[in-house]
Amino acid sequence: MRVVRALDQIPELCASIARHGRIRPDDVRRLNEFSPRRLGLTIGEAEAVFALACAGHPACAEWNDYFADAMGHWFVETFSPDQTPIEAASRLIDWLGGAQARLDAARMRMLARVLETAPGCPEELLAFARQCLLRAMTRDADEEVAAGVA
Repeated sequence: MRVVRALDQIPELCASIARHGRIRPDDVRRLNEFSPRRLGLTIGEAEAVFALACAGHPACAEWNDYFADAMGHWFVETFSPDQTPIEAASRLIDWLGGAQARLDAARMRMLARVLETAPGCPEELLAFARQCLLRAMTRDADEEVAAGVA
């Protein structure tokens, strides 16, 4: 059964969540009602979810699962087939925060999901993933030094 929705519902929901400054389990449940697997998302709707992910708000564990699964699926199954691999990779890099982004857990998991499930990944996306991993490892080491652990 396909659920009908107004095209501004997802962006409005994302904006509301952002105004609260925290992504809660109830927010994820509401977003999941518009799951890309059930409804499909427009590019504009997906961009609203990506913008929420890039905003850096504290988030519940459910958010990491939702973002990785739902948006990874949307990107691989809905968006990518209509693009060249390089165009798709470039858009994903932008949506995840740009070439110098320091990815949080949700965005890192989503990127990993894309790498696992996409039929092929251009070198640009693989290089971005390597750089994100290196930045994450460097950040963790820097935090340990600052905390006096290392």
